[in-house]
Amino acid sequence: MTKRNIIPTIFLMLFTCGIYYLYMIYTLTSEVNRLTNQYKNNPAMDLLLSIVTCGLYQIYWFYKIGKQLEDTENELGMHNSSISILCPILAVFGFGIVSMCILISEENNIIDEKEII
Repeated sequence: MTKRNIIPTIFLMLFTCGIYYLYMIYTLTSEVNRLTNQYKNNPAMDLLLSIVTCGLYQIYWFYKIGKQLEDTENELGMHNSSISILCPILAVFGFGIVSMCILISEENNIIDEKEII
């Protein structure tokens, strides 16, 4: 699994007026499922619910993906952060892009840790 660069991702989310943001919901859900070996999230359903609820579902999505990453960090013995709490709070206040970047960063950290092991 390859790491994702955050800077181009931010620019793409901004310049595509949110279309790449929706793509990232689908992609990040798929990648986290593979990374954690837990296929409990359906990427297509997460994307559909995000669109249908006009973004309200994303608050829950940030929680559940953050929680899945936190659980994986615990299993690997990594320093555990509280992203499952931080990301939804940021999304409520309109900082969904920041939350997305935090999730990508945590995913990159787990990829690094798995390469070391």
